[in-house]
Amino acid sequence: MTHIPSEVPSRYRDAFVKAVQEWQASDPVVQARRAGCPLEFVEPSICRVTVTFLGTAYVVEHPTARVWAQQTGKMPSYGLQTLFLHYLLTADGRPLSGKWVSFRELPEGMFYQQAFHQRSLLPLEGKFGHNRAAFEKAATALGGKKLDLADSSFRFSALPRVPLAALLWTGDEEFPPSAQILFDASAGGYLPTEDLAMVGGILSGSLLRYEEKP
Repeated sequence: MTHIPSEVPSRYRDAFVKAVQEWQASDPVVQARRAGCPLEFVEPSICRVTVTFLGTAYVVEHPTARVWAQQTGKMPSYGLQTLFLHYLLTADGRPLSGKWVSFRELPEGMFYQQAFHQRSLLPLEGKFGHNRAAFEKAATALGGKKLDLADSSFRFSALPRVPLAALLWTGDEEFPPSAQILFDASAGGYLPTEDLAMVGGILSGSLLRYEEKP
């Protein structure tokens, strides 16, 4: 029977337990290859997969399902642990399409669209809608690569095979500001849509929290 720490928050518990059990039953070599993640065996029956999330490397161990930040050894939140397990379990190895799609165009995206817009896009519009320079400083500091979309846009490598794009249209006297987070059309082959909403939300939150150092 899988031992689950008592401190796992109730909102993640069922998903975390299920993900741990599926990870323990999976073939980590196959799933790491499909997810585009490096893998190393530390013992004949124990291996470690490195998952890089928005520039930070995390280690996911098999079969223990222990997860920690590679550099600090600190355990991330159970929400992130569940996300990384879902990524490794869902990844089917499909190539990136090179086509950007909105959240609503993802599988079942319409179901989560309103919440995604409220939580992830409106705050970006509120903070950066009339301050393009601040948006560009935040995006660059977080490792974004400039794209030629909207008034300003950047590409982020959220997970090895899940790129995101953050777009900003600045407001003026005629039009209100607008923000968008786009996904590669292949994203559904790497994470459930609910998890993709979480990834987009984390990117949005990271941009919002960025403060330029004096």
